Amino acid sequence: MRMRMGGFLLPSAGATPQEFERGLAGQNSNYYQQSLADCARLVTQMEDLGFDFVAFTEHHFHLEGLEVSNNPVMLGTWAAMQTKKIRISQMGNVLPARNPILLAEDLAMLDHFSQGRMSAGFARGYQARHVMTVGQKMNAVSTAANDEAYMEHDRVNRELFNEHFSIIKKAWHNSMFRHEGKHWSIPPSGIKWDHPATIHMAPGMVSDEGNLEQVGIAPLTLQDPSSIELFIPFTMSAETIEWSARERAVPIIFSPIEEQAKGAIDLYHSAATDGGRTLDWGQGVGHFREIVVADTDEEAYRIMEDGLGYIWTRWHDWFGFNEALRYVGEKGPVPNTPEAMRERGFSIAGSVDTVARGLQQMIDRLNPELIVPWIAAGPVKVDKLLRSNELLVEKVLPKLGIELDQFAPSFRKDFDGNGWQAR
Repeated sequence: MRMRMGGFLLPSAGATPQEFERGLAGQNSNYYQQSLADCARLVTQMEDLGFDFVAFTEHHFHLEGLEVSNNPVMLGTWAAMQTKKIRISQMGNVLPARNPILLAEDLAMLDHFSQGRMSAGFARGYQARHVMTVGQKMNAVSTAANDEAYMEHDRVNRELFNEHFSIIKKAWHNSMFRHEGKHWSIPPSGIKWDHPATIHMAPGMVSDEGNLEQVGIAPLTLQDPSSIELFIPFTMSAETIEWSARERAVPIIFSPIEEQAKGAIDLYHSAATDGGRTLDWGQGVGHFREIVVADTDEEAYRIMEDGLGYIWTRWHDWFGFNEALRYVGEKGPVPNTPEAMRERGFSIAGSVDTVARGLQQMIDRLNPELIVPWIAAGPVKVDKLLRSNELLVEKVLPKLGIELDQFAPSFRKDFDGNGWQAR
């Protein structure tokens, strides 16, 4: 059996839980340097082990230090310069609060820097502090399970997400384009641009009257844009899953609860089928999990509780993340504990045998072709995470008959195959 794995790194500041609790860990230069050192070791190890991609997230103003990841494209560029094979992605760029033209350009540049290893991840944004501050000129709003105005904010957020995504697609697929939408006119009317060089070298950009008629980004992506893999992370929304199927994007299912995850797969499969795609059940989607492997269950639990067991329960529960752990029909609050994360299947932690059983159960129930392990870089000593990844790939996966697979990029027809490093 072949399967892909992509490592998700927030990352967090390189500090212990006790150091986080002292405050302002995100602004401590030593902690950030430690985080970069740890992530560099993890990224190069993941490449050596055969992971398909590494992905970073986007959150701003993180003085707490739990998600020090302002710009996943820039972090991806940093990772690309240290690697040769592993693909570089995001989980994800918060699209409603981003300028879509600039993001289309940044991702195209990353594609060239990495010589075709870019994949793109787009998120809708659940942290109001960042979405509504950074995206204020676009009237962006966040959408989160704990939002009292969820329905209206979800509508506005999705409206911006969809228009920004449409602009990025136009920028990647067309030498020149224009866009008229509710939020954007690209280019705005009335821009005089009768430069003789533009008229000669970029015919079609300027109208006969000398006004800017279309724009285009340079460079375009190195990959054929129709083949670039698109990820939509942290989702359980029915509308988002159906949208992903229509756009041939890969939703990364958040809930480990069997009924919830199966429902999401059913929905994606049905929408993909309606769109003329032929997929096996389970194909086309990915799944988030934390996977921690150690010599004993007890050691793995300790690692997990210092890592995502600390980050999730200290930070993410407030945004409603524990709703992803709710059993169907369950009433009242879901326990906000590392034990609940393990018992409900989000954290698969333990010895080689324990993790093998947990993964086999997941495979039997969900038929996954892609798992995205959430690796708690920062509060956990990196040697323990490196050891966990090594045991996972070299001991657990062979025990299950799993070989790691990798996505093969497809390039634009005009690319001669010689990347910048070979010239």
